[in-house]
Amino acid sequence: MRHEDLLALRHVLEKRLEYLDNMSWNLHNSLQEMGSLKLNEHADIISMQSQLRFDDSMLERNQKEMQEINASLTKFEEGIYGICEMCEDEIGIERLRAKPHARFCINCREIYEKGEKKKERT
Repeated sequence: MRHEDLLALRHVLEKRLEYLDNMSWNLHNSLQEMGSLKLNEHADIISMQSQLRFDDSMLERNQKEMQEINASLTKFEEGIYGICEMCEDEIGIERLRAKPHARFCINCREIYEKGEKKKERT
């Protein structure tokens, strides 16, 4: 992979991490604010509970993506960024442009997802 491509992908990862960190901070603050509200109307309580669940799931999703991005940034430091964790072949540049924190090449991703679906069914 070209050095320029690596630099560009690293920049994308760093910017995405910064964005997710800011978003997570805002969600966390929002959750705290909503948790301190004193609501009396049943409809308001239900609405707030729904928003709390949504914000909490967004926060969880953001944290998971942040972990994946941090793992990718560590791979940069180790000199193994862009290498498939399953087959150890290089992950295609187009895949990395679409998902810079991809762990698997396209073929191994399909194998991995099929395995995950089997686990969910059992």
